Amino acid sequence: MRGSLTVVCRTAEAGPRPAALLATFREVADEIVVAADSRSDPATRADVAAVADRVLVYPYLEPQNRTLPWLFAQCRSDWAFVIDDDEVPSLALLDALPGLLADDSVFHCSFPVRWLFPDTATYLDDWPWRPHWAARLLRTDGRLIRFGDQTHRPILAGGPGRYLQLPLWHLDTALRPFEERIAKARRYERARPGMRIGGRSFNYAFYVPELRGKPPVAPVPADERAHVDAVLRAGPQGGPPRAKVETVSRDEIDRFWPVTDPDRQAGRLELIDRPPELFAAEARTLDVRIHNTGEGVWPWGADGVPEVRIGSRWYDATGRELPELQIHTELGASLPPGSEEVLPVHVRAPATAGRYRVEVELIQQHVRWFGGTDGCDVVVRRARRIAIVGDDDTVADIAVLLETFPELEFVRLRRTPSRTPSGYPEAPDGRAYLFDDARPGRLAFGATLLWRSLRLRAGPTPAAARELVGTLRDCDLLVVAGLDGPQQRRERWALGVTERTARSLGVRVAVTANPDELLQLLRENPGA
Repeated sequence: MRGSLTVVCRTAEAGPRPAALLATFREVADEIVVAADSRSDPATRADVAAVADRVLVYPYLEPQNRTLPWLFAQCRSDWAFVIDDDEVPSLALLDALPGLLADDSVFHCSFPVRWLFPDTATYLDDWPWRPHWAARLLRTDGRLIRFGDQTHRPILAGGPGRYLQLPLWHLDTALRPFEERIAKARRYERARPGMRIGGRSFNYAFYVPELRGKPPVAPVPADERAHVDAVLRAGPQGGPPRAKVETVSRDEIDRFWPVTDPDRQAGRLELIDRPPELFAAEARTLDVRIHNTGEGVWPWGADGVPEVRIGSRWYDATGRELPELQIHTELGASLPPGSEEVLPVHVRAPATAGRYRVEVELIQQHVRWFGGTDGCDVVVRRARRIAIVGDDDTVADIAVLLETFPELEFVRLRRTPSRTPSGYPEAPDGRAYLFDDARPGRLAFGATLLWRSLRLRAGPTPAAARELVGTLRDCDLLVVAGLDGPQQRRERWALGVTERTARSLGVRVAVTANPDELLQLLRENPGA
C-alpha cells in the first residue's frame, strides 16, 4: 500500500518557477507545503498559492536550515520530499515516486544532485558535483529524522535507506551569473569556514565551477532537458489560490530548532556504579543517572545537535589526568529539558596497577565540558596474563585453567600476530625480530642472529623487539608447549631466546601443556 506524501519547499522567490517545479509533484503529492521567505515579493506568492496546499510566510534568520525542523512538523503524511526552489525533479524520479512510497523496507532515500552547467544542455560530470547524494525522501517519524546546524548537512536520517540513480537537476550553476555565485560562496564560507572537498574549498568548488578551468560535463537527456526548460519558461500560474497564505512567528520556528548555545546547556550526573577495583586495561560500563537541567533537548546517537555526551576521565594518585583513557558515550534516547535518564557509560581502566580516580562529566563536543561531575576512587589490579607458544590444540587444552582462575588472560605468541584475532590476543614471538632482514650467507646470518639475541639481554631493548618484551614483562608465566615435533635449528634458537628473555624479566617459564602442572605453578604464585 502506497504511503502518503508531503512535498516541502523553502523559497526566497515564491514566483512562477518555484510554482512550476512544485506543480510537477501535484499528481503524486497528497500535500504541498511551502515556506516563503518574508523578504519575497508578496505579489508573487499567488503563484505558489495556486499550486500548494499551504503557504507559510516566515521571518528569515541564519542559519538557512533553521526552518527545516519546524517545516517537517507541518507534514501530515507518512513521507516528506524536500526540494529546494533552485531544483527540478527528473522525470525518472517523478515516475518512480509512487513505488518508493510503497516500500516499507526503508526509511529514507537519497538521490544524485546533477549540477547543470553552463546551461540546461549539460551537467558537471566530475567530483565533487558527481556523485552528490542528498537525502530528500524521508519518513516523517521524528524518531528517525534529526536536524543539524551544518550549512551543507541539514538533515540526519536514521534507519535503512537507499541510494537511487534518479536525479534532481540543480539550476544554480546554470541560471545565476558568476558574480552572484561567487558572492554566495563567500557568504557560505563565512558561515562555515574551512570546509574542503576534492582538495579545494567546499563552497567555491561547488558554486564556482569556472575556477576549475573547463570541468568535464555530460549531456542531459533530451526529454529531461525539455522538462527542465518547461519549468524555467513557466509564467504566472493564474487561477484561484489553492492555499491560504499564513504568517508564522520566529518563536514558532525556533521552538523546533536545536539549542546549540553552550551557555544554555546545563545538567548533573549521579554515578550509580562505584566499583572499588578494576583490572588493568579492563573495559566496562558504569551506570550513570543523567539530569538535563538546561534549555534544549539533548539528542541521541552520533549525529544529533547539540552533540552532548557523557565523558569518562581518569586521574592518577597525583591528580594528573590520563587523556588517552578519555571516552565519550552517546545518549541512547533524546533527553528533553527537565528529564532524567540512566545510561551505561563506557570506561577503560589504566594499564598500570595502582590507585586512581574515575570521573564522569557532561561535554558538548568540540565546545566545552559543562559540569555535572561525579566520580569515585578505584584500585586498579594487575591482570594475570599467560603468554603461550603453541598450536591451537595446545591452547584449547590450557584453557581448562580458566575453570580455576577465570581472571587469567591468555596471549598467544606468533611470528606474525593477527591485529584482529578471532580469539585470544596475540603478540610477536621474536622470530620476526631475529630473522627479518638478516644478512644472507651462513656466517653472516649466524652473526646477525647472535648479535640480535645478545641485544635483548644487554639492553636497551631494540625497537623491533619492544612489543615482545613488553608483552612478556606483563605476564606471570610463559608456557611453551605443543612444539615436540622436529624443528629447524633456527626455530629452536628463536624459542630459546624467547625463554631466556622471559626469565631475564623475572617471568616463570613452563615447558609443558599439562594443566595440573600449570595449576600448581599458578597456585605457588597467587599474588602474581
